Amino acid sequence: MKGLTRHFVIIALVLVTVVLPGCKDGNSTTGNSQGKIIDPCELISKADAEQLAGEVFKDAEKKENKVVGQKICLYDSAKEDSFRLFQISLTQQAFMPNNGQSPKAIYDALKANFPNAAKVDGIGDDAFIAPPGLHVLAGDYYITIAVGNSDNPKNRQILKAAGKKAVVSLKKLTGK
Repeated sequence: MKGLTRHFVIIALVLVTVVLPGCKDGNSTTGNSQGKIIDPCELISKADAEQLAGEVFKDAEKKENKVVGQKICLYDSAKEDSFRLFQISLTQQAFMPNNGQSPKAIYDALKANFPNAAKVDGIGDDAFIAPPGLHVLAGDYYITIAVGNSDNPKNRQILKAAGKKAVVSLKKLTGK
């Protein structure tokens, strides 16, 4: 559970550092009523997460951070002695307040904070690996996937496969 808490702290710090100060500038968007709000668990199901990670997971825990249009789906290991997790978050304009930055602006700001991040080709419009895992810009959506230590080569392969799956699912859900 320590690793899980650390991941949430990292995500929260990044969001507070990058996103909230930006909400005061002139880059805000208008309107959030367009589009369907997508649950990130629809992008990668529990069964998909289990197959990708090779782990049995508990049912999803869902959280949200509406100020940045973020919904989070967390699958935690069903084994008491395992620290494996699978988390997918989706930042989307339809879930943001009217004065929120766009998912692309949030993605771009976060990417700028990790200039040496590993670029990942072939997933979404743009993708990179940096804490807490894989970051993907796909159309008007920003997806983040975490599975544990993103420096671990096996975890990087899981992240890449999960990213491809999430983008395919997103396209089906949005019709784009």
